[in-house]
Formats: sequence, C-alpha cells, structure tokens
Amino acid sequence: MPADSPDRQPTRFIVTTPAGFEAEARQELRRLLPGATCRPLFFKGNLLLEAEAPEEEALAAIAGAETRCLASATPVQRRVPISLQASAPSGFGGIAQAAAEIGRIRPGETFIVRCRRRGTHAWHTRDLEKAVAAGLAELTGGVGEYERETDWQVSVEAYQDAVYVGVNRPGDLIARTPEKHRKYAPGQRPLNRAQWKLREALVAFGIELPRGGRVLDLGSAPGGWAAVLAEVAGEVVAVDPADLRPEVAGLPNVCHLRCRAETLADREDLGGRFDLLTSDMNRDPAESAQVMCQLAPLLKPGAPAIMTVKYTTRARRRHEREARAALSAEYDDIRLQRLPHNALETTAAMRRRGAPPAAPN
Repeated sequence: MPADSPDRQPTRFIVTTPAGFEAEARQELRRLLPGATCRPLFFKGNLLLEAEAPEEEALAAIAGAETRCLASATPVQRRVPISLQASAPSGFGGIAQAAAEIGRIRPGETFIVRCRRRGTHAWHTRDLEKAVAAGLAELTGGVGEYERETDWQVSVEAYQDAVYVGVNRPGDLIARTPEKHRKYAPGQRPLNRAQWKLREALVAFGIELPRGGRVLDLGSAPGGWAAVLAEVAGEVVAVDPADLRPEVAGLPNVCHLRCRAETLADREDLGGRFDLLTSDMNRDPAESAQVMCQLAPLLKPGAPAIMTVKYTTRARRRHEREARAALSAEYDDIRLQRLPHNALETTAAMRRRGAPPAAPN
C-alpha cells in the first residue's frame, strides 16, 4: 500500500465502535457528515471515515453530536506502509517522517506517541512508540516521551501492513462510552459458530476421526473445536495460553496445555503421535501454516489436518497462496474451501506426507 503524498491531506478519522454495530455507526457518521464515506478496516469494530469537510469542521460535528455507537474517533493525516517484520528503530522511520510532514510539531513543543496495533507483527507496541518518538524529535526539534499532558499526541493506528498517523491536540481525540455495547463480554461469545465451522469442515472434506483417536487442537480457546472433537476422540490435547470455557475444560478427555503451539515441538510428554491435527489460531495464514509444518512430526503419516486460513488483510488470494505454499513442505492433498459458517476466513484440509500404517490382518 503506497504512502499518502504529503501534498494531499484528506480529512480522515479512525473510528471504533463495538463489534457488531459497524453498520449503525456508519449510518450515524453519514448523518453527521453528509457526503462522507465510511468503510470497514477489516478488523471488527474499526472504520475509516473520509469526509469532504475540513478536519476542524468535521471534528466539531462529531464532538458536538450525541451518538449511540461511537467509541472513539481519531483524526489521521497520513497513511504509510509498514513491514510486519520491522523490529529495529530504522524500520519505523517512515512513520516518524510522515508525522513530521504533517507539520504541526514545532521546536520545543512536547508530544507523546501512542500506538494501537491490530494484526500480527514481529515488533512490540512500545518499541514502535519509542523509535518513532526519537525519530520525530530529531526531525522536528520537538520533545517527546512525556507522560504528563503534552502539546501534541501522535496517534499511530496500525492495521497489519498499513499505518494511519495523526498529530492532534489531546483535546481533539474523541473517546466516549457508546450506548450500544457488544452483545457478549470478552470470552463469553457462544461456541456455536466455531463448532459448526468444524462440523462443516469434517463433512466437506470427508474427514472421519477414528473413534477413540487422539487429536491435537491448536488455538483452542475458548474451546468450540475441542468440544466437538471430544464427542468422538479418546483424547483432545487443547493448546492455547488462554482459558477454555469451564464446560469444555471439565470434559474428562480434554487436556488443556497453556502454552503457545510453537513450544510443543520440544515437549516429550505428549504421549505419541496424533490421528488428527486442527488449528484455529488467530494468526497470519503463512505463520499458521509454518506452525502446522513445524508440528507435522507429531501427526501420524497420512493422517488428516485442518487449518483455518484467517484473512488478516484484504489480499485474500495472496494469503491462500502463501498458506498453501508453506503447507506443501509437509502436507499433500491440500484443499481450500469457504464454508457457510466461515466469516473473514476459509478452511484448509490436508494430509501428512507418508503412507498410513498398514492395518493389522
């Protein structure tokens, strides 16, 4: 995604709303700003508002209105690409340059950098904030990294490989409690959709788990897939640092390992190979595929595996190609299919390379 030209500064806002109320939030914003466009930013509850009105006028319209769905509105003046792998200060130089080009921070004025990150990155939020602050101080003569009230706040809104940058007076950042809230509290969303997604995959790809077999389930929390698998499996090893729902964790044939999937390759207490490997990890598809390959030796030769391909950007075909290419290192018969209960994702099924063991006479 190319960076915005310094000469073009459209009136833009990053808007957040409770997940599930994006359509209502868009209607509210269009009523406040006739002619504005408002589109989703792929991650639930996040919108990009573009208005024809000047920033000051649009900001006043939003700040002065009573809204039901709006959680926050942050003016942003630049959009720049960012590497998912950037971890050194030099990798964040484009963000500091974009903030400097906005032209609001003067020598001696104070500012603070605050980043909100959505997606999967090799870098940490605090690393970006410190690196951008140092670069911006050098470019503008401003004084950064204050914890007290500052002249300016530099907002860095990261959406996977794109970053929106805003330099604003702290009082111009809109934050409020929406009247409408998400339907379910974090961790309390019903398991039904996840369960149906797995049931559909098993049928669509013709996968039948041997009764009493062993399953390794990655990204298991809150436990929708583990609950379905436990109906047939003799043992389900559910892997996730987060909690399983009590009704799933309490099943006698579910063993919850509170760890990241990558650490399993070094464990010697897994009790032998598995009959099925499943993954619903919330990661970039290529990363998920790499973990599936890393753990392939834990799966019996010829045994099936299922992985959710979660689209972390709008480049869906690219995500599918990258996932397939990575999986092909350890798996054959790789098939991708969009299922009725998939949302912004699709499902891949495959088989571990190697012939299954011969059945006993």
